[in-house]
Amino acid sequence: MTFSLKSTTSWALLVLILMQFTPLKRINPPTVSAIQAPDNVKIALKKSCYDCHSNETRWPALAWIAPASWLASGIVTSGRNALNFSTWNNKKRAKIRKTLSEGSAHQQLYYLLRPERQLTATETGTILQWLK
Repeated sequence: MTFSLKSTTSWALLVLILMQFTPLKRINPPTVSAIQAPDNVKIALKKSCYDCHSNETRWPALAWIAPASWLASGIVTSGRNALNFSTWNNKKRAKIRKTLSEGSAHQQLYYLLRPERQLTATETGTILQWLK
């Protein structure tokens, strides 16, 4: 059995349309306990970390179009599970310090798409100083 280009394209389009109806958790629950930090630290964290590590996620337009929405939802869910600034407790300080000290860009795709969200050396130093 052979498929024509028109038939293959039609089926692919149908699958893409059906993918849009997959329910995802793109919600922002209320903040339980906000982080207590100086304003400059909060500003730096909100700029660079809150989209994946808080209940204050700013969902970009791409997060509403499958299959990219699946990737975005998965990244935010795993980020919130690892560290959530909206349910803050001081036990996570060492984890943040380790991530910032090693300089790992744990979500390189995010920073590739949004380079303005990357922490500067000054902001990193400010956060590390606060964590001590």
